[in-house]
Amino acid sequence: MKSKTITLVVTFLFSVLVTQAQPERFILDEIVAVVGDQIVLKSDVESQMNEFSFPDAKSKWEGQCELVKSAIYQRLLLNQSYIDSLKVEDDEINSEISRRLDYFVSQIGSREALEKYYDKSIAEIKDEMREPIKEMILIRRMKDEVVGSYSISPSEVKKYFNSIPKDSLPYFNTQVEVAQLLIFAQPTAEEHEKAKIKIKEFLDRIKTGTKFETIAILYSEDNGTAVKGGDLGMRSKLDYVPEFSAAALKLKKDSISGIVKTKYGYHLIKMVERKGEKIHVKHILIKPKITIESKLAVQEKLNNLAKQIRNDTLTFASAAFKYSEDEQSRNNGGMLVDVNTGSSKVAVDQLEAALFFVIDTMKVGSIAGPLLTTYPDGRIAYRLIYYKSKTPPHIANLKDDYPEIKEAADNHKKQEMLMNWIDKKMQATYITIHEPYDTCESLKAYLNEAEKD
Repeated sequence: MKSKTITLVVTFLFSVLVTQAQPERFILDEIVAVVGDQIVLKSDVESQMNEFSFPDAKSKWEGQCELVKSAIYQRLLLNQSYIDSLKVEDDEINSEISRRLDYFVSQIGSREALEKYYDKSIAEIKDEMREPIKEMILIRRMKDEVVGSYSISPSEVKKYFNSIPKDSLPYFNTQVEVAQLLIFAQPTAEEHEKAKIKIKEFLDRIKTGTKFETIAILYSEDNGTAVKGGDLGMRSKLDYVPEFSAAALKLKKDSISGIVKTKYGYHLIKMVERKGEKIHVKHILIKPKITIESKLAVQEKLNNLAKQIRNDTLTFASAAFKYSEDEQSRNNGGMLVDVNTGSSKVAVDQLEAALFFVIDTMKVGSIAGPLLTTYPDGRIAYRLIYYKSKTPPHIANLKDDYPEIKEAADNHKKQEMLMNWIDKKMQATYITIHEPYDTCESLKAYLNEAEKD
């Protein structure tokens, strides 16, 4: 039961990032439990209940009790993180937001599709993710504090594997290891000049009386904000690339910047409001066009790299490290990883559709490309794909799956250590559990004596 509970905690932490970005539900919220200085809300539990299907009322009630307990454990860790004065830097939060957004975009197809699905702009989704992600990082950091630097030994891994009943060994679907070397197609100097001339014309029109918002709606090439008059909402300055933030922070209320160049193109920025390190701005974006010549230049460069790799004068990993412009994979030799586990072995059904259909026609050890792709932020790129390995469907064994089994054994041991800490900390922390969850059998042991009477 304890192992199941920790699993629910992990599930809760992941899905809360999604449910926080769901379309608003107008539910009158209420407090389910109080843990030290933290609270568990009814919506925390209800959002999780929507992810499960229960066969009857009894199992549904038991499921609710487990979810409340998981939420209490989460709040206990968060409460202790504040007591211990653990910190999270803004750039760490922003990095995690970007990583998860990139993953969501890769699953749904585009940033525009993600905005349509949630009926919110990317800026609004980011804002709603910020606090849950900060809490998630604090909870993760507190868990690390509890388990310390413990590392499991090979003998413990073997003992753990042998303790699993044969009919309970995990079954692995087909897994692959895939790497990419990605390079963006860059606009020519001529296209940059055209974009600058175009946005300067818009700046001149605004200066002579045309409304900023009108130009944004009609001409801005940021599709996510154009329909809103270029409105990016109230966001941290760290959400923007440095050039954009620096220009915005120089503006006073209702003032408009000169032409600002970033990796996305050329911007005009209008300051709406500033609150400390947060800024509310609107912008107009004009992107330099990517010409056929630009695309051909990238393809030629990638073809030359592929030739060197196939001739063994250059390894794919070293080429990715030196030339790839994908920050997520370049330092890992181009290897793509499972966003949930961090493993380089990725289940084929977790791959983006375009990549799946490519490797489905490849042989292990081969290279494909250059292949056209659209980066999550909308930029055009080409990439080489290296198909490193394929593991057929099979029942887990130590020979083929030692890294995964080691990770499972390590997690199992750390869960035991964490649960021991939780049991002790729960007894020393003021816990209030409101009706009807105060009747949950799995929670009665944690009620304060005054509540039991």
